[in-house]
Amino acid sequence: MVNDMETDIGTPVDDYGVLKGDLVFIRNNENLMQAIDQIQVTLANVNREYEKYPNFTAEEKVRFDTLCAFCVNSLFWMHEKMLGRPNTVMDDIKADLDRVREAMKRLQTIHDNLTKRPRLDQPAAQRFVRAGLYDANNAESDKQNDAPPNKKKRREKKAEPE
Repeated sequence: MVNDMETDIGTPVDDYGVLKGDLVFIRNNENLMQAIDQIQVTLANVNREYEKYPNFTAEEKVRFDTLCAFCVNSLFWMHEKMLGRPNTVMDDIKADLDRVREAMKRLQTIHDNLTKRPRLDQPAAQRFVRAGLYDANNAESDKQNDAPPNKKKRREKKAEPE
């Protein structure tokens, strides 16, 4: 029965030789093949986007470059992991990945600071400053300059003698 079976994408089980009975291995191998196909499609899209690279803004260029650096380092890490390289080589690759990840975080922080920062309402700020600096001696000159009306004066309670 196992010999007549086909995998999810149509590859006959006979292609796996002695491993044809290991369905977990076959399923994992098929998932790997699908993931590789998706990576190829993504790289083709990146290649098409690179043709538009000279027209990108500075921020788009930085985003594109960091994304490409992260993808290439990730693919190289996967390649080395599949080959079973020692951890010393893998640590260097992980350090590069961390460095690129930090650059991506800095880019996101800069983008957030430029787009999400609060905006100052300048007319309101001018009114606050003018009201805070109001001087009763210059009331006539302030009226001519469209100054705010007189402040309410607080009445201080006189301390009662004991």
